[in-house]
Amino acid sequence: MTWFVLAAIYLLYLYFLFWTGNGLTRLLKRNRPDNRIRRSYSLIVPVHNEGANLRTCLPALIAQDYPSELYEIIVVADRCSDDTAAIARSFREQFANLTVLEVWDTPAGVAPKKHALARAIRHARHARLVFIDSDVRVAPAHLTVFNRYFEDDTAALVSLMKLDPPQHFWQQFLVFEKLISWMIAAAAVGYRRPIISYGGNWAYTLPAFQAVGGFSAIETSLSGDDDLLLQQISRAGLPVQFCLLPDGWTRMPFPGSFRHFLRQRRRHFSAGKRYRRSVQAGYLGFHSANLLLWAGIFLGPAGWVFLGLKLLGDWLLLRRGKAIFHEQFPAYRFPLFNFLFMVYNTLIGPLGHVGRIRW
Repeated sequence: MTWFVLAAIYLLYLYFLFWTGNGLTRLLKRNRPDNRIRRSYSLIVPVHNEGANLRTCLPALIAQDYPSELYEIIVVADRCSDDTAAIARSFREQFANLTVLEVWDTPAGVAPKKHALARAIRHARHARLVFIDSDVRVAPAHLTVFNRYFEDDTAALVSLMKLDPPQHFWQQFLVFEKLISWMIAAAAVGYRRPIISYGGNWAYTLPAFQAVGGFSAIETSLSGDDDLLLQQISRAGLPVQFCLLPDGWTRMPFPGSFRHFLRQRRRHFSAGKRYRRSVQAGYLGFHSANLLLWAGIFLGPAGWVFLGLKLLGDWLLLRRGKAIFHEQFPAYRFPLFNFLFMVYNTLIGPLGHVGRIRW
C-alpha cells in the first residue's frame, strides 16, 4: 500500500516536472525576437523614498543605446518624505524627456503602488510602457532588447530580475529559489498561459492595459500589479512574450535582511489569493506532492526510492534551467537547497494568505 500511495504522489509530481520542461521547450522553439522597427517607449520608475537608488538607476536609463527621442522616463514619487523627487529632477539637464510626478494621496481602498502607476500611465506619451524598479541595474542595450520583442501584436513582455552573484549560503539558496520561479514563469508563457511576471522589469502596451480595464479589478490588492495584470492580459487572449536575452534582464541586490526578505515574500505570496483557481490548484498540488515525497522517507525504503527519483528529476530540470538563464549554484548543495525549498514554501507560503500585509 505504501508503494502504491507514494507512486501516485510521485506521478503527480512528475506531471509538474513534465509540464515545466515541455513549456520551456515550447517557448524556446518560438522565442525569436526579430523586430527591427524602432518603436517609442515610456519608461516608468515608481519610487518611495529611494533617492539613493535613483543616482544609479537613472544614469543607466539615460545612457541607453537607443535614440533618446524615442523614449521618455517618468519617475513617479509615491508619498516620498525625503529628497527623492529633487534627486530625480536633478537629472533633467542630462535627459530632456524626464518627467517627475509626485503622488501625495491615495484614494481609499486603492493600493498605493497601483494608484501611482496609474497616474504615470495616464501621463505617458507613448503606447508601450516599460516598468523598471529603482534598485535594479540595466544594461546599455536593455531597451534595444525589449524593442526586439515588440512585434506589432505583442501585448506584454515578461523579463527577469536577476540577483547579484551570491557570496554565501543564504544567497545561493535564493538563487536556487529564483531559478525555479523563472522556469515556471517561462514555461507558462510557452503554453501561452502566462501566470508570473516581475514588476521591476517588464513591459506592456497601453491598449492591452486599457483592454483589461487597467487596475480596476485588482486595485485593492497590495501586490499583483505584475502577476495579476499579466493574467488578465492572458485571459483576454493578448500575445505575451518572454525575454531570453541577457541584456534584457536586470541585476538587483539581495534583500538587506531576513526580515526584509520575509516581508517581501509574504507580499508576493499574497497575490496568489487572486490567482485563477486552476493556477492555485496547480501550486497546491506541486507543493503538496513535494512535501509528501520528502515526508515519505519516514515510511521506509519506498520513501527513499521515490525521494531519490524526485531529486533526480529536479536535478535534470534545474540543469536545463541553469543553462537557459545563465545561473549557477553549488551542485553539492542541491539536496539541501531542495529540502529548504520545501520547508520555505510550506512555512512561508501560507503566511501570504493570512494577517495584514505591509509594503
